[in-house]
Amino acid sequence: MTTSLPETTDRRTRWRESRRFLLATVAITLLYLGIQAFWMWGAAELAHVGWTVNDPTRTYADEAAEIAEKSREREQGLDPRFPRRVFQLGFEFGYLSQWLGGYGQQPADIMAQLSRPVEAHIRRLDETAVQLGVAPVSRLPVRTAADFSGLTQRIEDDPDGVAGRIEQVGSPRLRHVFLLAAHVGTMSAALESPPGDVMPIPATQLIGMHATLAGIPEALWRPLSRTARGTPEEVRRDYMAAAARLESALP
Repeated sequence: MTTSLPETTDRRTRWRESRRFLLATVAITLLYLGIQAFWMWGAAELAHVGWTVNDPTRTYADEAAEIAEKSREREQGLDPRFPRRVFQLGFEFGYLSQWLGGYGQQPADIMAQLSRPVEAHIRRLDETAVQLGVAPVSRLPVRTAADFSGLTQRIEDDPDGVAGRIEQVGSPRLRHVFLLAAHVGTMSAALESPPGDVMPIPATQLIGMHATLAGIPEALWRPLSRTARGTPEEVRRDYMAAAARLESALP
């Protein structure tokens, strides 16, 4: 006589194993989502306070004094509007690199259409580059996702030599004004992301470093190293107002 007991036992064993696997998968997924949510919350909080690893005003104080000394004589012969134009160039450079870079590599005709909303920014970039004597200047090209995700570091690396040209026609201090403005520009463009996107985080450490090396008081650059609380519209408005205050205060 045959019996189905072994088969029944096997089915129960397989079911228990499948259930344990399913529960483990769900637990790991929930843990991952929890960690991700906590990281995003923590990153947002750090962005609100403008946290930095060190205090840029102290860390770079000596280097800032050296740069100011090297730049003083060279800047005496420049147009008084030169520093502000450098900031404007850097802002548009960063803004367009971020705004158009989000589309990746597109055919020329498609990119021309995508560029229409920022034609005024492109025009200001071109005009300011000519005024400063560093033309042509174009946004950083983005061909891959890695290019876009690494935009902050690529600005620092200066692959097209724009910051270097600013230093040649201006001064070492103005090189840092340009790089500061470029990071402010990328953040400004990122704040225009569609509703529902993750709140962008400024390049806090780099903004503080370049501003300090450019001799800009902390009271002016600190608001640009963090994001205000409020609606996306309020955050962008406050950030742009802070950028305008810094630009207008440039010597």
